Amino acid sequence: MVIPQAEGTVPPEKELAMFEQVEDYPVDPIMIGADYFAQDPRADKLNLTVGIYQDAQGQTPVLQAVKLAEQRLVDTQASKSYLALTGDAEYCRLLGQEIFGATYDDSWVAAQTAGGAVALRVMADLLAQIPKPPTVWLQTPTYGNYVPILTAAQARFAHVPYYDAIGRKMTFDQMMDGLKSAKSDDVFLMQGVCHNPTGAEMSAEQFDLLLDVLAARGIIPWIDLAYLGFAQSWDDDCEMARKIAARFSECIVCVTLSKSFGIYRDRAGALLVKTRPSDRERMQRAVSAIVRSGASHAPDHGPSVVRTIFQNAGLKRIWLDELGQMRRRVAEVRQQIVATEQAMFGTNTLAYIANQSGMFSLLPLSDAQETELTRDHGIHVVKGGRVNVARLGPNDIEKLIRAMSVITGPQ
Repeated sequence: MVIPQAEGTVPPEKELAMFEQVEDYPVDPIMIGADYFAQDPRADKLNLTVGIYQDAQGQTPVLQAVKLAEQRLVDTQASKSYLALTGDAEYCRLLGQEIFGATYDDSWVAAQTAGGAVALRVMADLLAQIPKPPTVWLQTPTYGNYVPILTAAQARFAHVPYYDAIGRKMTFDQMMDGLKSAKSDDVFLMQGVCHNPTGAEMSAEQFDLLLDVLAARGIIPWIDLAYLGFAQSWDDDCEMARKIAARFSECIVCVTLSKSFGIYRDRAGALLVKTRPSDRERMQRAVSAIVRSGASHAPDHGPSVVRTIFQNAGLKRIWLDELGQMRRRVAEVRQQIVATEQAMFGTNTLAYIANQSGMFSLLPLSDAQETELTRDHGIHVVKGGRVNVARLGPNDIEKLIRAMSVITGPQ
């Protein structure tokens, strides 16, 4: 028996599958770099993509302070119940005080988040929902996930130049010129120390000039802190955020503690927003509502570890010592890169790396040279030439220097 088709219907074999209609999404350049590395069959390949710390043996260790704090939690934690939508208030308070000192008070709206990315997304959603949404101004180059986060939130954004990779220098004057197009109540999303993929930092004088421009034009500063403690010290690296908080009645701070505590998979972060007193309760409700519609509740293990360390002077001393060891190793690798190039070839192509800070630098390569670096030498970098110097061991440095000499030398 043949069942007649209803008029206007499509036979099942000709129906479109719903997911056929999903458009291609852009691939994260950091994640695709890691994928390409995994697919590379060469035994001597070198992975300089993902931004995690590694020691000289190529391991990402669990810090002793973290292990001790975790044991305390095992022994004392009495519940796994939900926290408030904005997380553990004590964790937020302690983190705020660690970053801003005694000036951190009830004028801030705080939310515990699953790392810095969720804090960024919550804020992007909030800005996009304002009746007259501001434009978010980004440094170029900057963290690769900013554009996907802002795009997903349907927030407005624009770019200003920050660094010339081929010229190996900051473009500070061009950045300042670009901000002339920003309007009052726009937002400038900047990065704390060691976070920009270039490894190049503004001087204290340049940063003060930037804040002068933001204040004069009514632009709200938004700073993303991801590598506190990897430049000078935890305390010194908080100075940019402290200067902002001391000067502006409204500002935004996003924090991730993945690198500073080595708890990448445990997702500890926070969103801290300074408001005028009359706006605080309304902002607290707005942040809570956006958290509820997305992550709903933040994971608590990583933040509980951080809180436990901050609350105990002995654990804090151990952690700061371990953070200092990581910081010094990264600085030593930078010096070794420069010394190795000079010893092997008597050249200074990468001398600028010694004057930068943090895990990242941009290699001065064209797109074709970057492709050659991976194709012919098995050295995998993030598109745009970003390398994580913390993933270089002694033998790796020689491999990188030799490859760079072949690629950039006389053809």
